[in-house]
Amino acid sequence: MWLLLWRLLLFAALGHAHYTTSSDVVVYHTLPHFWTGVGFCPAGDISHTGIATALTSPALQLNLRQIGALPFGAITHIRIHWLLELVQLLEYSTDGVPRYDYEKFDAFVDLLQELRLSPVLEFMGNPGQVFTANPERNWFLWEHFTKSLINHQLARHGAARLSSWRYETWNEPDLLNYNRINFTAQSYLEYVQAVRRGLSKAGGRRKSKRQQQLYRALRGPAGLFKAEQRHPLCWQLLEVCNEQLAKCPIDILTYHRKGIDGSATEILNGSLALLAKIYHDYPQLQQLPVANDEADPVSGWSTPRDFQADVRYAATLMSTVMQHWHAKLAGGVMDQLESISHDNAFLSYHPHEFQQRTLLAHFRMNETQPPHSQFIQKPVYAALGMLAKLGTRAADLELVNMDSKHSVQVLRSISGNGVAQYMATIFLSPEQAGPQLTAYHHKYTLNMSIANESAFITELLVPHSTDPFRVWQQAGSPAYPNATLREQMRRAQTPRLYETGPIWQYNSELVVNSASLPLPWVMLLRVCSAAWPKLKRPQQLEIVAITGREVFISWSEQPRSTQCLKSYEVWFRASGDTAASADWQQISLGWHLPYPSFQYAPGLNGSVNGFYKVRGVDVFNERSTFSQIVEYLEL
Repeated sequence: MWLLLWRLLLFAALGHAHYTTSSDVVVYHTLPHFWTGVGFCPAGDISHTGIATALTSPALQLNLRQIGALPFGAITHIRIHWLLELVQLLEYSTDGVPRYDYEKFDAFVDLLQELRLSPVLEFMGNPGQVFTANPERNWFLWEHFTKSLINHQLARHGAARLSSWRYETWNEPDLLNYNRINFTAQSYLEYVQAVRRGLSKAGGRRKSKRQQQLYRALRGPAGLFKAEQRHPLCWQLLEVCNEQLAKCPIDILTYHRKGIDGSATEILNGSLALLAKIYHDYPQLQQLPVANDEADPVSGWSTPRDFQADVRYAATLMSTVMQHWHAKLAGGVMDQLESISHDNAFLSYHPHEFQQRTLLAHFRMNETQPPHSQFIQKPVYAALGMLAKLGTRAADLELVNMDSKHSVQVLRSISGNGVAQYMATIFLSPEQAGPQLTAYHHKYTLNMSIANESAFITELLVPHSTDPFRVWQQAGSPAYPNATLREQMRRAQTPRLYETGPIWQYNSELVVNSASLPLPWVMLLRVCSAAWPKLKRPQQLEIVAITGREVFISWSEQPRSTQCLKSYEVWFRASGDTAASADWQQISLGWHLPYPSFQYAPGLNGSVNGFYKVRGVDVFNERSTFSQIVEYLEL
């Protein structure tokens, strides 16, 4: 990595050098990408009409489209409260059995499938007030509703597609604002057992768990697990499961533990304390996988906090993932960790477009005709894209001391064997209020068992240069940013391309000049051998209208083929009378596009009408085949 080493050593004199080298022996473990879930609660009334209005709004669907436009595997599941309110009660049969209309639910699920997202289906809702109208029959009604819903989706999508879905019990049933069907201790247990029976009977499967090829695991109880006298439902379910685990209706124990002070350490410590208590009181539950559905830095998504607007939130989410990985490898109470999820897929609103706990800053442009929404990707969005580049195996988390007060977290991962190898390493600066400079830099040796014919790429999230919030603030924080300001923000929304080039030496040194980087920062280093699978053709190119003369362009990536991607190129050819002789233009020239989307706004004198195509460029500067050409005509 001589090119990178030579350039960075030029800065070594700027600060005191503290040198650390890695161990010669690195043990790698299978790395499940366990952090790929997000969630939110729709705004508005909790009713069929209110939820349908919220989930079908153009703003929310564009929000989902942006989330789906992260790199392959960055986000796989989305957990949406009250999703089942999209189902509508039609009538009762003469036997008193409900019949349901799934039209709006189907349409929304189809959108998720188009965006390559799978739902976390919470059995949480009361279509047509059927459950409150017939409380004495809930044991039957929930089983019937669950079985009918799953059978309907099996007929539409098939068992293979539904195998990627997750199924969960009612969210935080002990809280009055969620417990809208007035669960008692007895009725709650009946409800959970009924949902379990419905899942098991759907598709006609009546075999044991081991015999069921596509067994649908039930997650729950999705509880806060505070004081037992205030949260009796969730604790009671654990007691029942502990008494006879073989008859426990849940297969994955889910809970919610957020941070207190906004730090990743608080999130992990909360989980460790809760699980230690659960395993002490209910030791049989140590056999169940566990998941923290809401592993967020602090509760209250809509409460504005400056750290949620900039790189600090990105670094916190990164640290949350890395610390949970370390705790999982350490065994103990986190040994059975299955996943963590983040509640950050909400729509932000004025005047806190950046500062709420969201992945995107949402600007509602009320002065246009018609009004429309603009989205800017926050650094935390970029962080999820960087995490998606990790390999299939990872080493334990390393803490590299920089000085007496600071250390860098290092997570190394690899994929492949032999000649075809891929390496991705994340370097994460101390979680510290920023931006500020520190007088140290970091020398770190990577012992790479990788072919000599290789190339590397480093990308950074760092205050100022990858901070669209700062760009907006410097412009006066306008409620309706104009096209020029929106472009400036978007140029700051992706990771910064730091260094890239060939590797000339088998084992090489990476020197991170921390003295030139304000805290906090994140660096992703990727190393690719020339034998690694080449970039494949981008697929499913889609163009969606934003407003007049502005479109959002997205496409899908193919697994493994984009780990060595450097950037995408988006090309355009105008339509019209001279289209046949018009030249293709690279409309993304000068942009670093590591993720599969681009927002194009040519200005008042330009047009979005024409033909579009996309290709990727890898770290060896080789181009993929162009995507299929798609024509777009503005109505």
